[in-house]
Amino acid sequence: MATIRVLQAIGGLDFSWAPGDLVDLPDEEAAKWADGIRAEFADQAPPTPVTPAPPTPADDDPPPADPDDPGDGDDDPDLFNPADHNVKDVVAYLDGVGEEEAMRVLQLEENAEEPRKGIVGQRGSILERAQANDQATERAAEASRGGGRGDVVETR
Repeated sequence: MATIRVLQAIGGLDFSWAPGDLVDLPDEEAAKWADGIRAEFADQAPPTPVTPAPPTPADDDPPPADPDDPGDGDDDPDLFNPADHNVKDVVAYLDGVGEEEAMRVLQLEENAEEPRKGIVGQRGSILERAQANDQATERAAEASRGGGRGDVVETR
């Protein structure tokens, strides 16, 4: 007979073992279960956990990003970068965003080497539309929170 220490929960028709359980089995059966994943022989010391060493920065790695620095917009490829689009596309994009995103995009455009007047010249109207978009979103969220039925309990 051999004793195994269960590492993963194992169950069958007539048995159920939880991690940490010690189970006595015939030597041949114990050898099948003690694969180091499901169980191990109890007379073995438990494996020491391996903790990976923290990565060491290479000399050519860029410095960590400063969260307070808006940067040039290239930090996150998912964010809209006005430098990658023509004026018409940028203005169309800005028509559907909120004030925070509009400010971010306008700031990128204003900080560009050659800011485009077709975009920065419309700053006021772009920000007005963005604020209106935020208000419309908030009204829709408020109606959704109440289920559109006032103080009645929402049932879904």
